[in-house]
Amino acid sequence: MILRRLVIALRKQDWFTVLIETLIVVFGVFIGLQVNNWNEARQERIETHSLLERLERDFEQQLALTERGIERQLLYLDVTGRLIAGIRAGQLDEANLAADLALVDSVATMPGPSVAFQEMVSTGRLRLIRNEDLRDELYTYDSNVSFLRDQFSQFTSSINELGRVIIRAKTLELTGLPSETFEQLGSVEAVDRAVLLEDPEILDALQGAYITQDNSHLVLIALRARIEAILVRLADERGRQGV
Repeated sequence: MILRRLVIALRKQDWFTVLIETLIVVFGVFIGLQVNNWNEARQERIETHSLLERLERDFEQQLALTERGIERQLLYLDVTGRLIAGIRAGQLDEANLAADLALVDSVATMPGPSVAFQEMVSTGRLRLIRNEDLRDELYTYDSNVSFLRDQFSQFTSSINELGRVIIRAKTLELTGLPSETFEQLGSVEAVDRAVLLEDPEILDALQGAYITQDNSHLVLIALRARIEAILVRLADERGRQGV
């Protein structure tokens, strides 16, 4: 309709009408583009809100897992250190001996990568995070935990070696039923104290495992600090974007 009026005005050389009709067309196109831009911006805010929420949930879970890992690792260090001290002194801690032998060849599991972050990278939606420092933190965390997972078997080789030699000094409790808790796993029924005190391989393996467990504890502490920093940045990003 507008185009028809515009054509008629041009034929009549009615320049005022041509100007008005042209302005109406231009204004209509402008309003349409603005509405489209507004809808796109609104959709992007909704998508960003959802993604930031998923990232927060992921890293809150990783923080909880890391906290539990640190707690377990402190227990393993205590157990290994007590056995090393007892063997060196030639006097074992009888009250804790069986329980210590069940736990000594253990190491805490490292937290995993953020599924939400990896999905954002694969779909190209990481652009929605405008904070460059936050993006860097996410990339660094992902590369760190991926490397640790890839190297876990080599990283824990000393723990595996301890498990191989320490079995000489313990007889496992066989109930005929699968363990229902981690505390039941590897329960010790009897201990050969002579082997434990006299086999030099066992002391060497305990000391190697202690270093690995201590290193694992430090790694977990560093990961916890990184996760906490990411959660702070995520909260700041949500506040800055108003989502």
